[in-house]
Amino acid sequence: MTGIPGFLSMVLALAPAAPQRPNILFIMADDLGPEWLSCYGSEHQTPHLDRLAASGMRFERAYATPLCTPTRHELLTGRYPFRTGWTTHYDTPRWGGQYFDWNREITFARVLREAGYATAVAGKWQMNDFRTHPDALARHGFDEHCVWPGVESDNPPAAERYFDAYVQTNGRRETRQGEFGPDVFTGFLIDFMTRKKDGPFLAYYAMVLTHTPFTHTPANRGNESLKGAALHPGMVDHLDGEVGRLLAALERLGLRDRTVVIFTTDNGTVTGVKGMVRGRAVNGGKATLREAGIRVPLIVSWPGQVAAGRATAAPVDFSDFFPTLLELAGAAPPAGVTLDGRSFAPLLRGDPAYRPREWVFSQLGAGRIVCDGRFKLYQDGRMFDVEEDPAETGDLKDSRDPAVVAAREKLRRVLDALPADARLPFPPRSAPAGRAGE
Repeated sequence: MTGIPGFLSMVLALAPAAPQRPNILFIMADDLGPEWLSCYGSEHQTPHLDRLAASGMRFERAYATPLCTPTRHELLTGRYPFRTGWTTHYDTPRWGGQYFDWNREITFARVLREAGYATAVAGKWQMNDFRTHPDALARHGFDEHCVWPGVESDNPPAAERYFDAYVQTNGRRETRQGEFGPDVFTGFLIDFMTRKKDGPFLAYYAMVLTHTPFTHTPANRGNESLKGAALHPGMVDHLDGEVGRLLAALERLGLRDRTVVIFTTDNGTVTGVKGMVRGRAVNGGKATLREAGIRVPLIVSWPGQVAAGRATAAPVDFSDFFPTLLELAGAAPPAGVTLDGRSFAPLLRGDPAYRPREWVFSQLGAGRIVCDGRFKLYQDGRMFDVEEDPAETGDLKDSRDPAVVAAREKLRRVLDALPADARLPFPPRSAPAGRAGE
């Protein structure tokens, strides 16, 4: 009997250690479809994002909503727009009145902070007016922040997110004269991760790139031959470089193997900006429920835990991030909250028992779609095989093909079972003409 404890100690010493709670770096670009990432077949080169994809898992069927704030709201809460009422874009700093209410919704940042994570947000928020609610980000779960507050009514300097960026850092507001906003936000997060390197930490980076207004970057400033949409490729280049800076910082700090890095975007590229994918032009679809508006890139990398160089066709949508991050962090979901998302952490770990979702959902206003990864059904009855027809040129609503009929009936049952839109907790205000997607 006296030898058993020693034997158990030897077995435990030889057994692989369970991974400690990982740091999380969540990067979400603004207005960028997969047609601009070379790891998704784009002719435009994004070497740092390619390297990230090669080190982890690339998702082919990740779905957001087609506009800024409804995607952010769904991402942070794990709840579909119809459940929260946040079904379209509400520009709080500019339009006033409406706001993301911490008494009504719980973010994953709040849950992770309560679980012992240091938390920070950088980049774009836009769902609260910090002049009215200066403590909004703390209430939503962030210990620190460095953000562009959004275009604010009666505050002209706040319009600048790029050169001479208007930035709020831990409550202090200022124009960063001569500085490029994306560089400021990236530098802030590198400093945060350096100070919190003993972890665990959550660094949420809601990038301002590549949203309009089209801008020069530090790399091409002064090149006056570049104007309008011709500036977009350079903005993608700078975004890719910012990802490279963050990855280099993690490696320099010895944190790469301890950090889950997630890269995605909030919706597709702005309409009229075309990317080239294997010789085919893909027009941006922001503000539409077309594939080019809601299907977004998603890369997840965690060396040693997520198999490198894999691609998956498993469908996921933005409600899934909340439960996935909580599972990766070993945190319990909030009690009494209905979550729509389903964790894909088992997929990341290679669990053979994982079964993909049968459908994903997206919404814009009264328009709704469900997609099973191949067939996509709109609320109004239109149906497309987005695997074979990603541009949605051939409506299958009248097809009698047995596979199409079966999928249509299945997806229609899903749509019909979803509840009506919840009432907003504020009277919605309308966007000024032409400004819906700021």
